[in-house]
Amino acid sequence: MSKQDESALPSLALVFGYIAIKELQRLEDRVAVLSRLGYGNEQIAAICGTNRQVVATLKVKVKKSNRRRQQ
Repeated sequence: MSKQDESALPSLALVFGYIAIKELQRLEDRVAVLSRLGYGNEQIAAICGTNRQVVATLKVKVKKSNRRRQQ
C-alpha cells in the first residue's frame, strides 16, 4: 500500500470513535462520550463532523452539567 493510500484511510482510532457514538443522537452526548474515551477536540470534531470550537464549548457545558448533578 502506498503512502497516498494510507493517508486516504481513516485511522483506527477514528473508526472506534464512530462506533462508540453511532447510537447517540445529540451532539452533546457524542462529545461527552468521546471526551471520556480520551479523544481530543480535533479528533472529536472530525468524528462528529463539526469544528473544534463547537467541541470545546460543548465540553465546558457538559462539565458544568456534571458539577450541578454532583451537588
